[in-house]
Amino acid sequence: MPKTATIKDIAKEAGVSVALVSFVMNNRLEADGKPKYRVAESTRQHILEVARRMNYRPVAKVLRREVRALVVGVILPDASAPYYGQFAARLEKLTLPEGCTLLFGYSQEDPVRLERLTDLFLSRKADALVVVPIPEEKELLDDIRRSGVPCVVPVQEEDPLAAAAECASRLLRLLQDQDNNIVINPLAR
Repeated sequence: MPKTATIKDIAKEAGVSVALVSFVMNNRLEADGKPKYRVAESTRQHILEVARRMNYRPVAKVLRREVRALVVGVILPDASAPYYGQFAARLEKLTLPEGCTLLFGYSQEDPVRLERLTDLFLSRKADALVVVPIPEEKELLDDIRRSGVPCVVPVQEEDPLAAAAECASRLLRLLQDQDNNIVINPLAR
């Protein structure tokens, strides 16, 4: 199978800059539908012909960048507790359509396990965290705050579905605004 041509290969063959090839191949348009970068039609046609002749195919990572899923680490106390099972299912249902992929971990209310899970999600570059902290682990929230990763501490309500809806709302707002502040449970103070 022949090597796939890159934008750099096309630029070299066409005798133009990589940026110019990128502009032409990505068909950049303004909101009014006009080209964002003006390129002479003859130059545009020449670049497209070279790309066709070299069998150019766009790189998948360019496409992924536009629809990249947001990874959210969710740390809950107990997988077997019905409350947290309902909470987790509802949170996932509300955030999945917004492009979030949730990864779950369970602290079992063990401070060491909670810290390990937090470190794991932070080291793997999670876009955000949802953490139900253990009362004796107040420093953990400070560590998360210093990391710059948005974090939501769910409000503890009787109804897990309402708690998940409220948590999802705050999480999506944080991710959209990139506010990067921990939203502390106002009832925990």
